[in-house]
Amino acid sequence: MQSIVSREFFDAVFEQVQPMYMARPDGAVIYANTGYKDCFRPGINGQSEEEKLTTLPLDHLEIVRQIAETKETETRVVSVRTGKEVEHFVSRHFPIFDESDHLIAICGSFSNSTKQVNAEAKLRLEKRRFLDITRAASDWIWETDAEGRLNFVSDRVVQAVGLPPLLIKGKYLSELGIFKPEEDGSNKAEQAIARHVPFRSVPLEIQDVNGDIKIFNISGVPVFSEKGRFTGYRGTSDDITARLLAEDEALSSKVDLEQAINEITNKNIQLEVTARKAVESARAKNTFLANMSHELRTPLNAIIGFAEVIGLETFGPISDKYREYVGDILNSGKHLLSLIEDILDIARIESDKIPIEIVTTPLGGMVRDALVLVQTHAEEKNLDLSEIKIDKNVNLAVDPTRCLQILVNIIGNAVKFTPQRGKIGLECHIVDDTYADITIWDTGPGIPEEDQDKIFEAFKQAHEGVYSRGTDGVGLGLTLSLKLAQLMGGNISVESSLSTGSRFTVRLCLADENTA
Repeated sequence: MQSIVSREFFDAVFEQVQPMYMARPDGAVIYANTGYKDCFRPGINGQSEEEKLTTLPLDHLEIVRQIAETKETETRVVSVRTGKEVEHFVSRHFPIFDESDHLIAICGSFSNSTKQVNAEAKLRLEKRRFLDITRAASDWIWETDAEGRLNFVSDRVVQAVGLPPLLIKGKYLSELGIFKPEEDGSNKAEQAIARHVPFRSVPLEIQDVNGDIKIFNISGVPVFSEKGRFTGYRGTSDDITARLLAEDEALSSKVDLEQAINEITNKNIQLEVTARKAVESARAKNTFLANMSHELRTPLNAIIGFAEVIGLETFGPISDKYREYVGDILNSGKHLLSLIEDILDIARIESDKIPIEIVTTPLGGMVRDALVLVQTHAEEKNLDLSEIKIDKNVNLAVDPTRCLQILVNIIGNAVKFTPQRGKIGLECHIVDDTYADITIWDTGPGIPEEDQDKIFEAFKQAHEGVYSRGTDGVGLGLTLSLKLAQLMGGNISVESSLSTGSRFTVRLCLADENTA
């Protein structure tokens, strides 16, 4: 009866405590309360419930055997899965000795620490999250005590300033570098620290161990205890060295760009002034040429008219010698009048005042008319003009007067510069049913390649070959012809060599009826 009461009393007492067990040194279970059985379910798979109650789990059995050898207390954190969750326990296992100091049993008790373990795990996760965010938001973080001395600096300070946190702790922020002063000379960060108020983005210039200067934006907030006592500052630091260098480079580039723009603007102004002066000069030149042409033509026409009257012997006969002189006066006057007309035409073209009237004009008729005008001079030199002809019906879209002027100028040049008994011809080719290429060729000595571009410039002649200064003319015929051809939508080109003569090609537009 006494043993039963004692057992019931024993069970009543230990059922109220945390999970516990008592086992012999060999691992046989002496006693396990309900809490232990529910949490750890002693025994192995395949054992009956009675057998399970006499056997410890393997990890607990390992602890019992270790204590049996060492006779020392063991404290461990163990975990067990209960359904979908895992529970954590802080366990204490200790030996029990008899009066003779012999080990007779080992007892273990388990305190549920699941909430604490989970809280610590969550705290570690939050701490890690905080550090990740802090690293992403700043280069390094810092903390000071109430005196302003650094008592914590994150590890990334090594990358920033080249010193480990151990060598920085205990220093003031002002000992790390120099705070950039405000415009009035005050120090925003030091003023804020003295008043225990936040400060933000104050540049701190730090020289690292390599002698390189780095600039950091320092931000901090004051920290107070629960009782409101100031305990220090916490803050962040961002390296803005690269950004400031980029801003300086951008500012320098902006200044350079502004200077370049100013220079370009000044040059544009100078160009506008120069262009305005050039326009005014051109206008003045054209006005002068037009006035001079008019003033010269009036007396020339009188000279030509009087010479013709004298040559006709209207008021009486004259001697042969005077007749020769009158002929020279008449020819010279006509030549000079033609030259003045060319100068006036060029002036009109440059001032866009020359009239151009495009009509359908047969090419054959204009070639015959041009041939008549140069026939006399050609016969004097015994030139063969039999190849100047048009065998097909070609209609041009041109100003007839100006087109005839071009043909007379180019054929006339060929007659003028082709030596005695030479030959001159004309060819016509249709290009893309749009243009007619009219080529006048001669058997003269040709034009050097280096002088071929010069012959189309006003008052320019080649210094060698057929266009030398020894020949009559001042170099306006080809200039005027090219400008007239371009006004009518065409062009003039030349091919020449000193051995084969010259080929001048006039390209003019075809009339629509040629392509209908």
